[in-house]
Amino acid sequence: MMGTKPRFEPTKRKKLVSHAKKFLKEGGTNPKSSDRAREIPGLAVCGGYRDDLVTVFQDLHNMTIVLQTVSCFSVDQMVAFGNIRSCIEYRLLCLPKQCPYHGTRDSQCVYEPNRLAALIYSNYVFRSFTPTFPLLVALKHSLTEAFDRKEQAELDVASEDDILSGAVLWIYCMGAILALSDNEKDWFAVRIAKVIVAMGFDSWADCDCQLKTRFLWTSKMSNVMYCGFFNRIESNLPFERTQ
Repeated sequence: MMGTKPRFEPTKRKKLVSHAKKFLKEGGTNPKSSDRAREIPGLAVCGGYRDDLVTVFQDLHNMTIVLQTVSCFSVDQMVAFGNIRSCIEYRLLCLPKQCPYHGTRDSQCVYEPNRLAALIYSNYVFRSFTPTFPLLVALKHSLTEAFDRKEQAELDVASEDDILSGAVLWIYCMGAILALSDNEKDWFAVRIAKVIVAMGFDSWADCDCQLKTRFLWTSKMSNVMYCGFFNRIESNLPFERTQ
């Protein structure tokens, strides 16, 4: 299923993204959108109009604004939105699994988990798939397996690089919202707590605030994390941090 070729080729990207820009103009822009665009998770690479993770995250961010600001879609807008979503997912599937750019070992280690988390985000937010949907289950397992490999390679999640640590936090949370069993929830909770401490947050509430303002994160995701993970995460934080 993940390998199925969508109907919309990546060559149509410019035309499709122009539709999104039109929607943004009609629906009103978020005053924080430009700030959020600079904080999207991904690797610190720049390069104009390339189909890399950075441009994909920018498009996911714009599509999220469309979803949040346009109160009622016309039929044409619904079709265009679906076309853009399919185009973005196609580009994600076509990206290499190994980081094609030079960078630190840790930034290269999170490249594939980032790509998988972006696929989860698109299907969870734009298609409204539930955590039990087979595609999301497969993506979740791929994400945990990818991080298991990275941890064996001694990925430094306590890195002083705030962008890298934030990206790792976001990736873990994208997997956590799909967790079904207690073992899966514990697996993510332990790792999220570790990153929270490394980034200097005092609680999950501080972390959730950062996710909302800096990354691709929705109110629905916040609710899922609070209901299913708050106690698990807090219990894994150092005692002096849980006020």
